[in-house]
Order: sequence, then structure tokens, then C-alpha cells
Amino acid sequence: MKRISIVVFLCVVFLGETISQEVNGLVTYNRKTDWISMMSKLPWITQEDVERDRLTWGKQQESWKGQNYDLFLDGQKSVYTYKDEVSESGYSWKKRSYFIIRDYKSNKAKDWIEHLGKNYLIEEEIPKTKWKILNEIREIEGYLCMKAETVDKAKGQTIHAWFTDAIPVTGGPEGFGGLPGLILELDKNNGDAVITATKIDLESVEKVKLPKKMKGKEITYSEFDQKLEKYIADAMKREENPYWRIHF
Repeated sequence: MKRISIVVFLCVVFLGETISQEVNGLVTYNRKTDWISMMSKLPWITQEDVERDRLTWGKQQESWKGQNYDLFLDGQKSVYTYKDEVSESGYSWKKRSYFIIRDYKSNKAKDWIEHLGKNYLIEEEIPKTKWKILNEIREIEGYLCMKAETVDKAKGQTIHAWFTDAIPVTGGPEGFGGLPGLILELDKNNGDAVITATKIDLESVEKVKLPKKMKGKEITYSEFDQKLEKYIADAMKREENPYWRIHF
């Protein structure tokens, strides 16, 4: 087991109070979504609806292997995107625009993401995240991790992160960061979506292939969150599941 130095923190940690060191490598994450659990939390869904969907789709959901993503670590920079792979059938499906870029030294972020069929480009300082460190530890891929909690107000999610200070990068999957070490797992709403590191190679020299052009409407994180909130609220009013079309 990799060793971790357990540090006594204050209850809340803010982005910017921790410093990333130069780390090179490649971390692969697997993302699984429990659509039935997610649906069960919608206010108009009955227990009968949940049980019917569980009988219809439960086995198929359990057999789904999830979607893989890569986090490329390059000194004090990182890029998170879909893993470049072909399915067992030989089919490579078209992926949404999705590159989450972080420069921890300059505290700059660049996100190129697709939302409801449109591409958006966000270039700002790395957003600050308010974390509460919890008194729990567990091992992920040989690294001892501590647990932290935050809230995504735009999506109405409680987020739990497991991070290790054995990898001194204040980042992680899906742009989350600001903790004293790399996030190896994210758990959204107690299992609705779980993103877990499945392979950690700190000797990899593989570099990410960025698109030559990242075109999209330039907006801020605040404006993007407002779009998310409006879309979710409107779908809820129509009693439609808003999470099918967004990155939950």
C-alpha cells in the first residue's frame, strides 16, 4: 500500500490554499451512472415506477461497464477527457466535446464542453470549491485516501471525493479539485454517478491530443451554471427527467 501522511486540516479547505507539485503520468477513471437510482429521486416518480424500471432495465444497467476517461498529468497541468478507445464490437461512437484543462501554477482553467447540442468555451481562473474534510479513509488502487464533501448547487448534488496526498496534484476528474492531493473517486448523490480511478501510471509519458480548434460560445462558469439550473428547472416543471441530456 502506498503511504499517506495524514494531516490535520481545518474542517473547510479552499482552492488556492494547496499547491500542486510537478507530477507526470496518466490516470484512467471509469464512470458509472445508476439511472434507476437517479430517477427514483424525481418528485413525481412512484415506487411502482421505480420497481418496474428496475425489472426492465436493472440487469442491463448492472452489466454496463461504464465510460472511461483519462486524466493526463503534465508537470503542473492536467487535461481530462474521454479515453480514446474502440468498443469490443469495433465501433467507435461519436463523443461530445469534452476537455477539462487545468494549469495549477497559473491557476487558469479552460473547459470545452457540449451542452444540449451546443459547444461552450470557458476560460477563467480555476473555480474555488468549498470542501469539508470528513473523518473517513479507504484505499483506492493502492493509495490511502481521505474523504471530503461539497455541494454542486447548479445540479443539486452532494459530492463526496476521495483524495490522496501521495499524489500532490490539487485536481481530479470532471474539473473537481482544490484538495491537498489528487481525487481518485467522486461519488454524486450517494451512488447516482461514481467516477473511480482504475489505473494510475505515474511513469507514463503519453500526451493528450488536443483538438486543433476548440470553437464554442465563450461564457463564464456562472453563466454556464445558470443555463444548467434553468434547463433542470424547466424540465422538472414538465415532469421530464432533465438528466438524460446533460453530463450528470
